[in-house]
Amino acid sequence: MTDLIKLGIIFIVIILAIRKKLFVGYTLFLAGILLGLLFQVPVSRFPTIYKDLLLSERFLTLYGIIILITFLGRLLKEIGYFNRLVDATRSLKGGARTAAAVMPAMVGLMPMPGGALLSAPLVAEVLPKGKYSPEFLTVLNYWSRHVIEFCWPVYPGLILTAALTSQTVGTITLLQLVLSLIMIPVGIIFIVSKVKEPVQNEGHILLPLSKIFFAVWPIILAISISAIFSLRLIIAVAIALLLLLIWERPERSKIREVLKEALAPSLFMLVFGILSFQELLEISNAVSSIPKLTLQYGLPPGVIIFALTFSVGLLTGMVTAFIGLSYPLLSGYLYQPDINYGNIYFAFLSGYLGMMLSPTHFCLILTNEYFKANLARVYRLLAPPLLTLFLLGTLLYLAGYPWRIFG
Repeated sequence: MTDLIKLGIIFIVIILAIRKKLFVGYTLFLAGILLGLLFQVPVSRFPTIYKDLLLSERFLTLYGIIILITFLGRLLKEIGYFNRLVDATRSLKGGARTAAAVMPAMVGLMPMPGGALLSAPLVAEVLPKGKYSPEFLTVLNYWSRHVIEFCWPVYPGLILTAALTSQTVGTITLLQLVLSLIMIPVGIIFIVSKVKEPVQNEGHILLPLSKIFFAVWPIILAISISAIFSLRLIIAVAIALLLLLIWERPERSKIREVLKEALAPSLFMLVFGILSFQELLEISNAVSSIPKLTLQYGLPPGVIIFALTFSVGLLTGMVTAFIGLSYPLLSGYLYQPDINYGNIYFAFLSGYLGMMLSPTHFCLILTNEYFKANLARVYRLLAPPLLTLFLLGTLLYLAGYPWRIFG
């Protein structure tokens, strides 16, 4: 059985499980076991693999920050901050529609795994309960959260791209900025325009913004601390949470209730399921088989770039993974012996498409779990704007972008 068929089986199993509404944490955990067996990882190694994962810095840091984010979001709701936010957005220019789109993007300034979980409660609080489907809320939050990732210079993907290609982060930022400029109107047309809420006091800006600031100051503080002092995000969020607790002194009963939600077994299984699948992808060398399959057929450069970066992005759900695994193998097309800005741009776009569609992408799965949405329906809503973004970005590539701008 070829590696391509094995990977196809894995994805068919995942898709069928999603259609059957099996919990994603269990789905990816079982998919990881199946992947390991198909790629001949000895069964005797599985206990050690899972033990090492649970004790790894990667798992402990990620699970820790997701606990803190969940705790912070639930606490802000319990102590009335989100009610203040709703009142403030009603008088903002564009009202709730503007707030629902802008707040996830603002949280997106903080490059943390699963950051969409922090903005999801904001979206849920701003828009009336029951009026919009869980699937729509998931897509709105997920899309808005990622509009800045193409060009925000603190994201690891841009930094890694710059390092591999020997370019400045500023150059990569400018090169890929056009994709954010495309993604914003596409999101407005396909998603944000469907938010139909009455707007009061049209034209006010400063007063609503100040009220919004005081309603979400712990989130803004965490972003600022991380950016200014170059602290790890888990530390920045912990500091913001501690200051909130000192300032507000919520009742112990509320803290216990919020902590119970943050430590829910389902959240643990979600993180463990995703990471265990990714771990077995690495250990089995399943991902490394994709480049060999892609490069051996002598396809045109654009097709090879798309096939390789999209596949790795879809499998891993991580920008750094599709860049770190694909770019060195595509170096002859991207930056060796000469730099090719157009191919770098298209490689990121292709990998990004795979990453956004990946069932292992933390932001997608965590947002979906928060809103209790049907993931298959989420994909149906997400596909049109995402494919439009890719089509428009590809047309630019075929038209010769960046047209010697960086030459």
